[in-house]
Amino acid sequence: MTDRQEEQTLAMRVLELQNMNAEQLRKKWFQLYGKPAPELDQRILRQRLAVRIQELVLGGMTEKTKERLKEANRHKEHEQKTLKRRVVKPPPGTVLTKEYSGELHRVVVTPEGFEYRGKMYSSLSKIANLITSSYWSGPLFFGLRGDKNGKG
Repeated sequence: MTDRQEEQTLAMRVLELQNMNAEQLRKKWFQLYGKPAPELDQRILRQRLAVRIQELVLGGMTEKTKERLKEANRHKEHEQKTLKRRVVKPPPGTVLTKEYSGELHRVVVTPEGFEYRGKMYSSLSKIANLITSSYWSGPLFFGLRGDKNGKG
């Protein structure tokens, strides 16, 4: 089989996953992994099966690559712990302001937590989520964290 034919066959096998229902995906999982499928969303099952098909056809990662990924993950975890430590709750009485969607939002830091629109909250993230209707790191949203990546 030529490389081009092998690529087409591989692509077809991966595309077939898109038309499979949950039961068919679970059967395919058992065929490829030799054990029952975990309780995952169909989208995730398809992604993991696609990776497995590619591994079986093209070969998996080398031990060196696996080790480099583990090292990168350890480094990332260390950075995340360091970032979490950098966030310091401002002293009580501090007023945090944030303009969002044309509206100015004010949060007062209290000894018990954070007051926003007359209600108490235990975290800035809860307030940021309330304001934006999506997940945000509260300290990042209110400018208490140095990184400027947007959503946290």
